[in-house]
Amino acid sequence: MDLAECAYKDNSDGTVSDTDNDLQWSIRDSRQELGKWLNWDEAEAYVKACNEQSYLSHNDWRLPTKSEVRSLFKNKEIYQRIFLSMTQKKERKVSNYQAGGEFSYWTSETRYDSYAWKSYYPTGKEVCVDKSVSTTGTAARLTRDL
Repeated sequence: MDLAECAYKDNSDGTVSDTDNDLQWSIRDSRQELGKWLNWDEAEAYVKACNEQSYLSHNDWRLPTKSEVRSLFKNKEIYQRIFLSMTQKKERKVSNYQAGGEFSYWTSETRYDSYAWKSYYPTGKEVCVDKSVSTTGTAARLTRDL
């Protein structure tokens, strides 16, 4: 096991603890759970619904910050194996979520009340977009403080 992997602990309950950042992540994202992409408002509603239902036995889930998503994407191979259940593949430029192409996650960070930041995997690029725009390839990955 390499050092980067030591930071993650599979809790065997649908969550992974990131001991380096004192965070817990849901292994499955909103796309994996719902089968569709979300705009930012829908992502916020997804978080609220998960908390109301005590998703994975917790009711304090939230969208991650930009820096938290950055830390999650830091080691692509481990991220793919843990969160996407994928073996290491040759990097692709095609936007195809299931095949391991580029997609993005909403963050909790907003700007001017109508824009929100999202972070792309695997590039790590961050963009600020209109919250109401329904964009293909954007999901919510839940996190909570340990």
